[in-house]
Amino acid sequence: MIYSIKNNLNNGSRLVFHNTKFVFLMWFLNAASSIVLTVPIYNLLLVNISNSNISDRLTENFDYFWFLQFRNLYEIQLDQIPITIYAVVVIYTIIQTFFLAGLVAVFNTPSKNHLVDFFYGGVKYFFRFFKVLFYSVILFVIIFFIYDQLGNYITNLYKDSENEMMEFILKSLRYVLLIFLIGCVTMISDYTKVSLAVNDRLKVHKEIYPVLLFLKNNFSKVFSLFLIVAIVGAIGVLIYNIIGKFIPRMPAYFLVLSFVLQQLLIIFRLLIRMFFCSTEVIIYKDLIAEEVSAEVIQN
Repeated sequence: MIYSIKNNLNNGSRLVFHNTKFVFLMWFLNAASSIVLTVPIYNLLLVNISNSNISDRLTENFDYFWFLQFRNLYEIQLDQIPITIYAVVVIYTIIQTFFLAGLVAVFNTPSKNHLVDFFYGGVKYFFRFFKVLFYSVILFVIIFFIYDQLGNYITNLYKDSENEMMEFILKSLRYVLLIFLIGCVTMISDYTKVSLAVNDRLKVHKEIYPVLLFLKNNFSKVFSLFLIVAIVGAIGVLIYNIIGKFIPRMPAYFLVLSFVLQQLLIIFRLLIRMFFCSTEVIIYKDLIAEEVSAEVIQN
């Protein structure tokens, strides 16, 4: 079997294109989460400046004196917002795991791509994917702990030294190491989920080792595909940032244009997440497929 990254990208983009209806489902979850987080602050602002001339000034320039007054006046209410954020993030992550299970099920069997099939796949694979998520969170915590400890060690190592360049280089390498480890854990997590769904297995801990062997034997192909999709996503974010700089803040109706642009960015990111998922399912199925050799029998 001849593997082609180009064919994988083409097939993955087709799968995403034929299943764009699921993007709006995920976008609705994102919008609902945003509303839950913004409504408490919106109500405080409504009470504070709805009948004040300050609201007109805030559209032109940010008033730090007003912000300090607002912060002191609603200190108790604002201190409760981080708790709400943590709760929403946990719920959002759990629901996204359910949606990912549905996407993997649909991409694994493209002919069954109705909403019923999507939710059936979500129910079927959710608990397995959730356990993978739990293990991934533990690994991320360990990675960030090591990252912080390395930073403290480098700082203490050069605190009495004037060699700032070496300190800068080591901290830069530390950051590169962080990105690499995050990427590795993400790939292991994603392909473990894909493997559990494609092979229809239940034991998560028993699936990790075969996935590690799969990634080891096909690292260049898997990483190249992962990097290409990530670059496509990064280009989209870069274009958004460039366009966003040319959108003026005044008059106020330009805020509507900025809001629409932000929503397009969110939808683009959801499409990229689906693109990751579709290409991972395709490459995994391609690389684990057994080669069948045809024998010609001459009479």
